[in-house]
Amino acid sequence: LIVDGTNHGVHCLVVPIRNKKGKVLDGVRIEDCGDKLGLHGVDNGRLWFDHVRVPRSALLNRHADVDEHGTYSSPIDNPNRRFFTMLGTLVQGRVSVGGAAISASKSALAIAIRYGLKRRQFGPEDAEEVLLLDYRMHQRRLLPLLAKTVALHAAQRDLVARLHQAFSTDSPSSGASSQADDDEQAQRELESLAAGIKAIATWHATTTIQICREACGGAGYLFENRFASLKADTDVFTTFEGDNHVLLQLVIKGRLTKYRDQFSEMNPIELIRFVADQAVDTVVEKTFLRAMAEAVQDLALDDRETVRKADYQLELFRAREGHLVHALARRLKKGMDKGLDPFEVFNAVQDHLVLAARAHVNRKVLESFQAQIASTEDAALAGVLGDLSALYALSTLQEHRGWFLTHGRMSPARAKAIVEAVNDLCLDVRPHAAAIVDAFAIPSQWVDVPMLDTA
Repeated sequence: LIVDGTNHGVHCLVVPIRNKKGKVLDGVRIEDCGDKLGLHGVDNGRLWFDHVRVPRSALLNRHADVDEHGTYSSPIDNPNRRFFTMLGTLVQGRVSVGGAAISASKSALAIAIRYGLKRRQFGPEDAEEVLLLDYRMHQRRLLPLLAKTVALHAAQRDLVARLHQAFSTDSPSSGASSQADDDEQAQRELESLAAGIKAIATWHATTTIQICREACGGAGYLFENRFASLKADTDVFTTFEGDNHVLLQLVIKGRLTKYRDQFSEMNPIELIRFVADQAVDTVVEKTFLRAMAEAVQDLALDDRETVRKADYQLELFRAREGHLVHALARRLKKGMDKGLDPFEVFNAVQDHLVLAARAHVNRKVLESFQAQIASTEDAALAGVLGDLSALYALSTLQEHRGWFLTHGRMSPARAKAIVEAVNDLCLDVRPHAAAIVDAFAIPSQWVDVPMLDTA
């Protein structure tokens, strides 16, 4: 929105594109995007505007207005705060996409696990064939995905609660008050978390649906058993409402949110120097203390006992995140010291940046899950959820055990104990698998597929 030559940033306007008879208005061009991989119920298209004029009343003026004299005004004085307030709808969209991805993962798992509890195949001679879900490999394929889905559900619940709270309060009316600063920080943290969970949840859905399809064999490939629709309609989740790799770059900026004021005003070179000076000092101290604490813990506890402890699992998540952020800061500083172009410096560390962002989101998810388990009063339920939490944590640690071994954060014996613990936890979760997917409460018409009747 530009008024008298002053650019006031992104604002929302309502612009008619057709008249009452459905004819495209002058200056407006519309084009359909054409056939897609899936999601054909959504009519995607493109719009062009060429000197289209709308009245002043077309401006949605909750956060800013232009009066009849052409004077711009806003109750939010700070331009940066106003910008993030205007973009609040993007946060809602990303939260919705993340939630939809988690729901799709639940549907796929509900179908595949129920099939695994009905379909029998092979087994010992002169004995009944074995249920698919009683095979360790089948458990290994599905149950860690189930655990991660429940963990993401917990994090999504926290995110939705924070979103509801943010949009239930009045917008900040001052650009200078402490309350307004707190609101801005909370808004940016919310945006970062929404972006991170959206990225992780949508990638998880793509992986989960494919593995569930394979776990159902040829029957899973039949259109009537729904995996085809799930794949077609959710594949786009990884790129709409923001490409996941781009969103994870936003997450890292949120990771350093306490430096937000300096961040927003810095040019790329100043930003590199600031990250190097600030992040390195703070993270080095924390990771050193954590390494010392882990070394003492390693001496005191048996490997199999240690890896099942929730505090230990969370500490490893935090340690990896801290190390990655610290190393990222060092790489940024190294590029700056060499006098490289700021774009080249950031481009060179993008892979590292995404790793750090994913580690951050994984840690936030585990924290949310563990916190909700701690508040669960039903001891039996808390026990099952605790097993799911441990399975999510340890299967994630197993996925990255090469990193922990390379960086001296885990002994070979500890890494082996984690693999064994994942196997044990799959056995522990197996008796509850049906109850867990039943608890998703998915309407029967979406999961009662034909192959369940013929297994």
